[in-house]
Amino acid sequence: MNDIQIQFGKISKKYDEQRPKLIPCFFDFYYLPLVLMKTDNPEPRILDVGAGTGLFSSIVLTKFPKAKITLVDVTEKMLDIAKDRFKGNDNITFLRKDITNVDEETSKSFEKKFDFVISGLAIHHLTTDEKKYVYGKCFEWLKEGGLFINADQVISPDPVLEAQNIELWHNKIRESGIGEEAIDNLKERMKLDKCDTIPTQIKLLRTVGFNQTDILFKYLVFCVFYAYKN
Repeated sequence: MNDIQIQFGKISKKYDEQRPKLIPCFFDFYYLPLVLMKTDNPEPRILDVGAGTGLFSSIVLTKFPKAKITLVDVTEKMLDIAKDRFKGNDNITFLRKDITNVDEETSKSFEKKFDFVISGLAIHHLTTDEKKYVYGKCFEWLKEGGLFINADQVISPDPVLEAQNIELWHNKIRESGIGEEAIDNLKERMKLDKCDTIPTQIKLLRTVGFNQTDILFKYLVFCVFYAYKN
């Protein structure tokens, strides 16, 4: 986790600015999940796992402006930007925690508390076992009938196709005009990635208790998973 904190601490101020250029499918990736987020409660409780600067939460607030959102992240500099983003919104709380090792007191306080648990471009930094742990916690923390959404990166089971996906992705980034330095920095951060395949992650979600799970969207290395606690 220290390496992740260092790398994302370095780019924290540029993170949001670069997102639409580094993610060619930005709009569908972040906004399509809103279609699935249905509730009669105008003030749903939402947990953002690996929240970073709060980008995903800010998009969710466009649908649920009165939502009560808890942002959890391990990188202090990223959370500082999130705090500035949501300044004056008393419905937003912040928690600096390593999501792969949550203390019992915090875990108990989250149990069956949230209508939605969301995560954007965070869980792919975890090992397969750590993903299973986090998915299990998300299941515990959701209310019955709650929805988990993970907008993240995946890897192809075929190395040749994976290399092709990466090449196509980087070419799309270059078309945005962002510059080679940003791409070089991205490649450095990618060394920290521990992406899993779609079938592996669907299996993990089912193993921890999510009986209804599928993917909403996929574009090259980007994928949106969703799972209901029923």
